Amino acid sequence: MIITSLLDTDLYKFTMMQAVLHQFPGAQVEYKFRCRQPGVQLAPFADEIRSEIRSLCSLTFQEGELAWLRGLRFIKSDFVDFLSLFRLNEKCIQVRPLPTGEIDITIRGPWLHTILFEIPVLAIVNEVYFRNTQPVPDFIEGRRRLDEKIRSLQTDELR
Repeated sequence: MIITSLLDTDLYKFTMMQAVLHQFPGAQVEYKFRCRQPGVQLAPFADEIRSEIRSLCSLTFQEGELAWLRGLRFIKSDFVDFLSLFRLNEKCIQVRPLPTGEIDITIRGPWLHTILFEIPVLAIVNEVYFRNTQPVPDFIEGRRRLDEKIRSLQTDELR
């Protein structure tokens, strides 16, 4: 299971979702996934992506997570009450492999009930792809890139 908590998203998604609850509770939307890297073959991983999305849709907010959200001064209690009942609905998302080897992911439904799909679905697609195409992490290359980034941040220009 890649995503283990509905809090595993950007905080702004909760502020946006709260605004949708209060201002646009009946709005209908459609999102489409677009891979920005041409030629990436995601179709072979459609079943695994679907399985991870099914797991995502089984998650609910835990009491500790709700308490944390309730502690944020800009989050209203009625929104946290709503989240205590919230669950992503698998019927709102469709994953289809395309003959080109690419993948079509469409999210369609009430904005209030689909807004939290975006970040976790992107994370799922990314993780599934790299688990299958780069099964052994290259820690040496990772360390080299980290060291290079640290050196660039330590230049005189940034001091």
